[in-house]
Amino acid sequence: MPELPEVESIRMYLSANIVGKTLQGVEILEKKMFFGDPKKITGKKIIAILRSGKVLTIQFENKLYLSTHLKLSGQILYSPDKNKPIFKNTIPRANTNKMPGKTTRIILNFDDDSVIYFNDLRKFGWMKLSDKPAHAKGTDVLSKDFTFKYFEKAIAKTARPIKVVIMDQERMAGIGNIYANDALWLAKIHPARKCNTLTLQEKKILYRSILDTIKEGLKYKGSSAHDELYLLPDSSKGSYQNHFKAYHQHGTPCKRCKTIMKRMELGGRGTFFCPHCQK
Repeated sequence: MPELPEVESIRMYLSANIVGKTLQGVEILEKKMFFGDPKKITGKKIIAILRSGKVLTIQFENKLYLSTHLKLSGQILYSPDKNKPIFKNTIPRANTNKMPGKTTRIILNFDDDSVIYFNDLRKFGWMKLSDKPAHAKGTDVLSKDFTFKYFEKAIAKTARPIKVVIMDQERMAGIGNIYANDALWLAKIHPARKCNTLTLQEKKILYRSILDTIKEGLKYKGSSAHDELYLLPDSSKGSYQNHFKAYHQHGTPCKRCKTIMKRMELGGRGTFFCPHCQK
C-alpha cells in the first residue's frame, strides 16, 4: 500500500502538471469506485492538489473536491497526450506501457488532451466527489499539528506494541509498514515493545526517527520494491527500496551492528528488526 512518501510524491508531480487545467470529462469504467456526480466538476479548473495522510485530493475552482485513496494496489498515471498514452516503463499488472490498460478503472480527461488514468488491480481504491476534502482520521505526520506533545499523548497509557500504535491511522496518518519498520530500527526500539515501557528519551528519539524516515522516503520519491505496484505518474519508480534499514532485510546483517536481521508477525504484518540493537 502506498504510504505518505509515495502519496506525497504523487501529489507533488500532479501539482506541477495539472494545476490550472480544466477537466473535460470523466470516464468511469468501474462504477463502484467513483462516488458523486462527475458532471459537477466537468468544465471546472483545478486550483490545487492536496494530501491528508494517504488521501490525495484535487481541488476545483467551484469549491468541490475529488479525493482519492489508492488502498493496496492503486496507481495514478499521467500522460500529456491521450492520443499517444505511451509510458517509458511497463505498468505492473497491466503488462503494457500503453494506457488505458486492463486495470484502468477511471479516466480523467483534460482540456489540453492530457489525461489521468486511475488503475487498481484489486478495485479497493476509490474516488469521492464532495464539498470538503477527505481527511485522514489521524494527524498527518508531516503537518504542523504532529508535534512531540501530540506524539507523546498518542502513544501514552497503552500496552500495545509500539509498531502497531504508530501504524494506527486514527492516531497518526501516513505511516505504513515500510516506514514503521525503518523508523523503529533507526530509533533502536524493538517493534514489540509496549508503549507504556518507553522512556521519555526513547519517545523523543522515536519521534525524530519517524520524521527523518518519512523525509528520507520523500527524498527518494517513495518505494517501488517487491510487487512494484507503486509508480510515479510518469511511470518512473521510487528508489527508497535501495535504502531500506529494516524492511525486508531479514537474513541480512544489520547495517549498524552486523547481527543477522529477523522477521516476525506483529499485528498481522511482516515485521523486521535487529535482535541485538533494537531493545
